[in-house]
Amino acid sequence: MNYSIVHDTRRGTRKNNQDRVAYSESQNGVFMVIADGMGGHARGDVAAQITVDCLIDSFNRQGQDRIDNPAAFIVSSMNFAHLTLNLVSRKNGLDEDMPRTTCVACLVQNGYAYWGHVGDSRLYLFGDGELLSRTIDHSTTDQMHQDGVVDEQFQRFGQGQVLRCIGGNQRPVVTLGPETHLGQGDTILLCTDGVWRAFKEKQLIKIVNKEYIEDSVDEMLNYSRRFFTDECDNLTALAFRWEDEPTRDEPLLNLSAPDLDQEKLWLNAKYPRKRTSTPVRPEKQRIDNIDSAIAEIESFVNDLDTEIEITHRTHKND
Repeated sequence: MNYSIVHDTRRGTRKNNQDRVAYSESQNGVFMVIADGMGGHARGDVAAQITVDCLIDSFNRQGQDRIDNPAAFIVSSMNFAHLTLNLVSRKNGLDEDMPRTTCVACLVQNGYAYWGHVGDSRLYLFGDGELLSRTIDHSTTDQMHQDGVVDEQFQRFGQGQVLRCIGGNQRPVVTLGPETHLGQGDTILLCTDGVWRAFKEKQLIKIVNKEYIEDSVDEMLNYSRRFFTDECDNLTALAFRWEDEPTRDEPLLNLSAPDLDQEKLWLNAKYPRKRTSTPVRPEKQRIDNIDSAIAEIESFVNDLDTEIEITHRTHKND
């Protein structure tokens, strides 16, 4: 696989940065996650950090194995993040106002992209100098925009409500994108609303079309900071560019938007361990998984104000 990937996050004018971004690589693919802790609720930074940690950990536990059902993997990982976030919230006395976060995640595997999102953090797909696709926000303003009730200006700046999130009393229902065959030069952008609100879509196309995505991300965040002047939200973006020839591998999901029984996945939600040949009684496995999740998350819950290290990186792996 040949690809470039870069990410950055900035505080803007806010007191704290409640955005989190991360990615992880395996022999078969790369998994990317952005989470934006929701204001108006307790500890959005904690919600975003737990969510990113849970999703990346889910991917890492696959080892070098190919993920045979990427859509189910994304939904199950977000379900696990939601369960873990609520458990940690209750453990730390945040029952009345549980931390919440939006999230967008993307898996690129064998030359195909798979993504899912909850809330108003976005994924854009660009190719051949055009915007090929973007996620539709789970928000009142974007729904009205899609229905033709309001224009793009209102959709960007109107005071709407985020309708879905990770954390809180309602389980997340994940919107999944179609299995997407990547062409050489296709670019995937994940970003929080602090970034996408600063741009008309035509402006984003021009910036993302730069030769080096490091320059694209840097310009994107610099422009967003200038655009919002005195009241600037946290700014986070991750860009991924596919630099290989299109794969000849067969698709796993027939290139359609996956139709999953998310209710069934929710009922079976558990800590996503690496496969094992030793049979475990399901009831005991679920209890062990939750205990293990709590133990792994507690280490950073006790150090909530630690900033994550942000790096720029270009990766080529033959």
